[in-house]
Amino acid sequence: MAASHFQFLTGSPASLAASRISAHRGQKMPSRTSSASGPLVRIAVVGTGAIGRRHALFCMEEPDVSLVGIVDPAESAGGFAADLGVDHHRSLDALLERHKVDGIIIAAPTQLHRDIAMVAISHGVSVLIEKPITVLPAEAAELVVAARSTGAKILVGHHRRHNPVVQRAREIVTHELGRLLAVNVLWALLKPPSYFEPDWRRRIGAGPILTNLVHDVDLLRYICGEISSVTAQTKASARSHDVEDTVAVLLAFESGALGTLIGCDASPSPWSWDLNSGENPLLPLSRENSYRFFGTEGALEFPDLHLWRYRVDGEPGWTQPISRENRTVHVAADAYRLQLQHFVRVITGEEEPLVSGEDGMRSLQATAAILESAMTGRSVDPSRLT
Repeated sequence: MAASHFQFLTGSPASLAASRISAHRGQKMPSRTSSASGPLVRIAVVGTGAIGRRHALFCMEEPDVSLVGIVDPAESAGGFAADLGVDHHRSLDALLERHKVDGIIIAAPTQLHRDIAMVAISHGVSVLIEKPITVLPAEAAELVVAARSTGAKILVGHHRRHNPVVQRAREIVTHELGRLLAVNVLWALLKPPSYFEPDWRRRIGAGPILTNLVHDVDLLRYICGEISSVTAQTKASARSHDVEDTVAVLLAFESGALGTLIGCDASPSPWSWDLNSGENPLLPLSRENSYRFFGTEGALEFPDLHLWRYRVDGEPGWTQPISRENRTVHVAADAYRLQLQHFVRVITGEEEPLVSGEDGMRSLQATAAILESAMTGRSVDPSRLT
């Protein structure tokens, strides 16, 4: 894979995060209330884990955004907020009592998504909820209904959809592969013991299916269409945790295509979107492809965008040489930054959410179907999970 297609930042993982925080340390809240394009959009971030901090830093750097505060009961969150020069609150209610907010980014543990989002939505405040939208589809449905009643918008943080490489892959699969027959996805890497130091990461709802593979399920829905049936098995053989570490999934799509998905967070491996895309500057780039799409007219490796098809005279087939066409997409910005910019336009009414609450719920249903199938041993129709 050409690193220049996907690498957004350079430098060591530790220095990248430290330098960006250092750039904001000691700054106070901007006194300005508008930018060249209009009034600043006031956003708060709930949760100061790795993703929450990343959201906060992007908010500080976005010219049309004013970061009004950080919400997290952890003591360390106060220090992070002080470094950015913004207020720290232990609850969202406390922040909303003090600040007028246009949007809230929810990057707390998944088990808390429903309750936190409901507070924001009840105030008519639009939310960007990190994936998955909630733990249970029924909770997601509650948020969708509540948002309709208050006018708040829900954007679900399936940030990969904002990546131009993903959008280009969707175009190729839709228009250049002929009829889609099958797709194969590998997601495997080794999470170190330190990753599991927070207790919630060892509990039901925090395993790789809901934490990681929900991204892949969402991309498959986005690129290949709706999933009509899921059959899966899971294992928890690598660690003594409540959650799975390995999963194998057979997917059937409404289009008639079939798919396989292997997930494992306990094996050294270069095959995962996280390591293949260069999307996260804190992760090393493996330069491998973890997706393969197969159609009647060609096949596509992704995220490298290698398109394979026959360019021969006469009858095409396995006795003929096959050609590889390399497609290049210029990625000018981090997908999280593009997602934030989209969230701003959703708040201002310029755009509808690329991943709405309903859409996020369908990705959650398909992901929950993996867990349901593994538990029951039966194939599951995701649309029936409520």
